[in-house]
Amino acid sequence: MLSYRDMNTIYVSPDGNGSGMCCHNEKEGFGPCSISDAFKHVREIRGGGALFPISIKLLGGVYQITDPILINGNVSSVTIEPFGDGDVTILGGKQLSGFNRDLFFGKECLSLHIPEVESGEWNFTDLYVSGSRALKTRLPSDGYFKMKETECPSDNIFDHSKYFVPQPEDMQAISALEGIEDVSVSFNHFWVDEHTPIESLDRSNGRIYMKYPSLCTICPDQEYLLENVAKQLERPGEYYLDRKSGMLYYLPKCKEEWDSPIVWAPTAHILLKISGSSMTPVKRLRIKNIKFACTKGDLIPGGGGKQFASVGQSVAGVHGAIELEYAENITFENCSVECFGTHGISIKEGCSYVRVGHCSLRDGGAGGIKICGGNDSAHEATYTHSISVSDCKIRCLGRRYYAGCGVLLMHAFNCDIIHNEISDLYYSGISVGWVWGYSHSVCRDNRIIGNHIFDLGKGFLSDMGGVYLLGPQPGTVVAKNHIHDIKCKNYGGWALYTDEGSSGILLENNLCYRTSSNCFHQHYGAGNVLRNNIFAFPGTTVLGFTRPEPHLSATLNSNIFYTDSRPIIGEFYDRYPGTGISNGTVVTFGNLIYDVSGKLCYSDADGLDTLDTAQKQGMEYESIYADPLFRDPQNDDFTLMPDSPAKKIGFIPFDYSKAGPRE
Repeated sequence: MLSYRDMNTIYVSPDGNGSGMCCHNEKEGFGPCSISDAFKHVREIRGGGALFPISIKLLGGVYQITDPILINGNVSSVTIEPFGDGDVTILGGKQLSGFNRDLFFGKECLSLHIPEVESGEWNFTDLYVSGSRALKTRLPSDGYFKMKETECPSDNIFDHSKYFVPQPEDMQAISALEGIEDVSVSFNHFWVDEHTPIESLDRSNGRIYMKYPSLCTICPDQEYLLENVAKQLERPGEYYLDRKSGMLYYLPKCKEEWDSPIVWAPTAHILLKISGSSMTPVKRLRIKNIKFACTKGDLIPGGGGKQFASVGQSVAGVHGAIELEYAENITFENCSVECFGTHGISIKEGCSYVRVGHCSLRDGGAGGIKICGGNDSAHEATYTHSISVSDCKIRCLGRRYYAGCGVLLMHAFNCDIIHNEISDLYYSGISVGWVWGYSHSVCRDNRIIGNHIFDLGKGFLSDMGGVYLLGPQPGTVVAKNHIHDIKCKNYGGWALYTDEGSSGILLENNLCYRTSSNCFHQHYGAGNVLRNNIFAFPGTTVLGFTRPEPHLSATLNSNIFYTDSRPIIGEFYDRYPGTGISNGTVVTFGNLIYDVSGKLCYSDADGLDTLDTAQKQGMEYESIYADPLFRDPQNDDFTLMPDSPAKKIGFIPFDYSKAGPRE
C-alpha cells in the first residue's frame, strides 16, 4: 500500500509505462507514467477524499500527443512542472525525418514521402521548420492579382460572393495550373482576411468558384493571391504538400536545414484542455516552465451554420492551443506557446482568477490570448472575470489568419492586461469589449496598463488599434502604454481606438506615435476621458471623431499634441451637421499643441483652421501653442526637458520606458 508521502508526487516521462509513483524506487512498475495516467492517479486520489497538494513532475523530453491532455473538475491543487533542469515540450504533432535532396519543377529542394498522407489518413495545412512556420507557395510570386468581376459587388459590407473573374492577363497563368482543387485563394479587405479552397474553374466564362463564399462584399479590383501552387516552390522557407502522392517538398532557408532539418507537422488542434463544469470547476492548478508547441490551424469541424471564407472580426470564434472553461485559480508561469495554428490560450466561460505571467507566445496562426465568458444575457455561472495577463511577450501572430489580436478580451470584467510586449502582428494589439453600440455589457473595470505595443498592421488590414475598445465598459482604464508604428491598408491605423458605443473609459499617461491614421480615434461613444497623454507624428490628424452624437462624447485635457504638418482634429466628424465638435460634443481644453513645421492647421473643418478660430468657438480654452521640448522626438525620445512648458497645462511626466515586461 502506498503512503501519502509516496502519493504526493507523480513522475511522468515521454514513454512512461510505470505507476508514476516513487521515481527513485527501482521496483518494476514504479517508474514514470504517461501524462494521461498521471491525471488518472490525481482523480483517484481526490476521489478517495485526500486533499493534500500534488506535484506532477515531467522528466525532460518531447511529449508527442494527438488528443489534448484533459484536466477535468476532479483535479485540484496540482502543480505541473519539469523534473530537475530538463526541458519539457508538449508537441501536438510529429517530427518528420528522412528527407532526401530532390528536384521539384526543376528546383532543388528536400522531399519526403509520407505514407499516411498518401493513404488519406493524415492531412496537414501547417508546417513548422526550425521552430518557425514554413511558408505556403504562392502565385504571383510577389504582389497580387486583381479581380475583374465579382458575383455581388455591393455597398453592403456583408453581401457575399461565391465567384470572381480574374483579369484577362492573369488568366493564362491560372488556367495552366494543375490540381486546381488543391489551390486556395486569399484576399484581405476591411478588417478581415478571407481564405478558401478553389472549388472549380469554369474556363468558358473565366469564373473561379470558391468553396466557401466571401463573408464580406468583394468588388472589382480586389487584390488576391493563390496559395499552395505546386510549381511555385521558389522562396526559401516554402513548402508544398502533394496529397495524392503523399510527397512533401521543402526549400530550406540555410545550410543547417539542408543537412538536418527539424520539421514538425501538426496532428492535434488542442494541446491542453482544462475543462470543469459550473458545479465542479477545476481549482488551484499551477503550470510552470513548460513549452507547448505545434497545433493545427484548420478549423475544428462540426461548428454548424454556413461556413464562409473568413472567420470574422479578430478570428474570435476559433479554438486555442490551450483552452480553459470553468476553472478557478489557475496559473501559467514561465511557459511558452509557439508554432500554434489559431489562438495560443483561450480562456472561456466560467473562469476566474486565471493568471498568465512571464509567458511567451510566438508564431501563431491567429491571436495570442483570447478571454471570453458569458455575455450579459447568459447565466452568471458562465461569467469570466479576474483574469491577469502580465509580463508576457506576445509576438509574431496572424501568420495564417491576419485578423488575430495580441490579446482579445470579449466578455469579461475586472481583468488586468499589464506590462506585456505585443508586437509583429497584422491587426489590433489589445482588443477589449464585444458589444456594438450602447447595449448592456458585462465588460467593465478592466485595466490595460504599462504595455509596449508596436509593429502592427503592416499594411494588410484596416480599422485597427494598438488598444481597441468596443461598447460600454465603465471603470476601464487604459494607462501608461507605449504604442507606436501602426500601419493600415486603406484606413484606420490608430493607436487608441474607441469604437462603437465605447463609454466610461479613462485613457491617460499613454505615449502614442507614428500611426498611419490618427493617434486617437473615436467612432462614437459617451463620457470617455483622455488626459496626460502624448500623441505625436500621426499619418493623418492627431485626433479623429467619426460620429460625435448630441451628448458629451469625450473630454480631452492636459495632453500634448505634437505634429509635423498634420492637423490636430479631422476626418469624418463634419458629416453629421449639428453634432460636430464645435458644438461641444467633444470638449478639448488645457492641452499643449505644437507643429514641427511651424504652420499649424488646427482642423480642416470650416471655421476651425487655426487654433485662434477654434478657441473663439469655445474649444481649446486654456490650451497653449509651444514646443514641449522633447529630448529627441525624431529618434523616439519623448522625455521632457526640465524647462518644458508642459507644466503650464498641468502635465505630469511619466516614464514610458517602464512599459513592457518587468524583470
